[in-house]
Amino acid sequence: MEHKNLIGHDGAVHEGLLSSHTGFLIDVACDAGRYSVVRHYEKLDPARVTGAPLSCPACVAANSPATAHLHRGRIAHQFAEDVLALADTRECPPAQDDEGIRLAFVSLAAENPPPRTLYALIREHVTDMLTGRALAVPEGVPQVLVPYKRYTGGTVQAPVGPGDRLMHYSAAGGYFQYVGVDGLEESPDGIVVTVHEKDRRPVTHSARELSRRYSKLDGTAPPSQGNAEQ
Repeated sequence: MEHKNLIGHDGAVHEGLLSSHTGFLIDVACDAGRYSVVRHYEKLDPARVTGAPLSCPACVAANSPATAHLHRGRIAHQFAEDVLALADTRECPPAQDDEGIRLAFVSLAAENPPPRTLYALIREHVTDMLTGRALAVPEGVPQVLVPYKRYTGGTVQAPVGPGDRLMHYSAAGGYFQYVGVDGLEESPDGIVVTVHEKDRRPVTHSARELSRRYSKLDGTAPPSQGNAEQ
């Protein structure tokens, strides 16, 4: 998440919270909302980015050590960690639409669930965490890259490692089953990747063929958090 000072429609300087991958303005640190800076259906005007200090009282308070708990970015990050921890427990990717986020907190039986106005920011934090996992690969594994599409926008090239799950042509479910990565090996002809589908024998692909046929669904969760976000 990127933090930039932005001039709002009211002339006050707010702390903007932007996607670190797409540059899209997700929210501001206070309760004024993103539309205090941008218009509906419009992108952020670069002219609103400023080096001036914060003047919005709520944004200033959110950045004070004594009232840091009021910062919407920090609040959303904590909620996003809860969503991802639940997904790891269930061993399935987290739903990132509004209803999926709502149901996650129903399952968590949260006493103080987040308001819907915070869902977009929670979603961006969850997406950033999943992107971090997708871009991570164990040391010593030959590098093979496949496309990884972020839920909130943007596609990056992500390394493949044992335990990762791939999709056929960016589709998973129904006719196309998830594809699990069993291992990667160096060979005289290049890197060979072994994958398997449910109820099928493992097959091998060259690195080039793998990147052409598959995209990445998700990466394995850190060992301390469970087996995977599968």
